[in-house]
Amino acid sequence: MNTVAQLRLQDARLHFGGVVHFDNAPKVCDDGLKLLKTAPKMITIDMSQLQSSSSVVVAILVSWIRSASQQQQVLYFCNMPQKLRAIISVSGLTQVLPEQI
Repeated sequence: MNTVAQLRLQDARLHFGGVVHFDNAPKVCDDGLKLLKTAPKMITIDMSQLQSSSSVVVAILVSWIRSASQQQQVLYFCNMPQKLRAIISVSGLTQVLPEQI
C-alpha cells in the first residue's frame, strides 16, 4: 500500500517523502510553502523517502524554488529518485532544480 505524501522540517532539511499525485499535490505544495517560510536561508530538500516521480512533483519543486527565491532562500535537492531526475533533465530544468551529490 502506498503512503500519503509527508513533509517534515528538521533544522536546514525538509524531508519530502511518500506518494504525490494530482489529488494531493495542491496540499503538498501549500504545506511545503508554509514550512519553507519558517526555514533557514539555505535548505536542502531530501527526497530519499519519495515514492513517486512525475511532472506534478516537478511542478511542486518549481513552485518551492520560486517562493524561496522571493524570500532570498537557496534550495538544494538531494536523494532525488532517478526517474524524477530524468524528468527534470528532459524538461531542461537541471539548472533550476540543483541537486547536491
